Amino acid sequence: MNFDFWLILAGHTDEVSRAFRNRGILQENWLLISATIAIGSVWLGLYLWENLQIQRKASADTPLGLFYDLCKTHRLSRTDITYLLKATDEHAQEQPALVFVDPGILHHYATDGGTDARYYEDLARKLFQP
Repeated sequence: MNFDFWLILAGHTDEVSRAFRNRGILQENWLLISATIAIGSVWLGLYLWENLQIQRKASADTPLGLFYDLCKTHRLSRTDITYLLKATDEHAQEQPALVFVDPGILHHYATDGGTDARYYEDLARKLFQP
């Protein structure tokens, strides 16, 4: 039986070798594959750059460094950090980390009735409710 298999395979060597030599899929889709690799590389680079910037700011021994350290601990996004900094500009400018201690700061913005009130409610829920 083993001999029959090899005999049948020997009769089709041209077809088998053509199948293995056909690299048309890679040749036809090289642009798509290259674009996917490029987009993935850019995304990974930006992700690593953002994390490096937050770590650098968090390592500073300043009130703003403490703020960024708390942002990193709570795994807040760049948008969350921007909204929290906007809230601290008016109420806790010298100690921006107070926004993590005093829920009244975010509550003031959540009840303000502005366009960002809903986002401040979500942030307050994220920071102060388990």
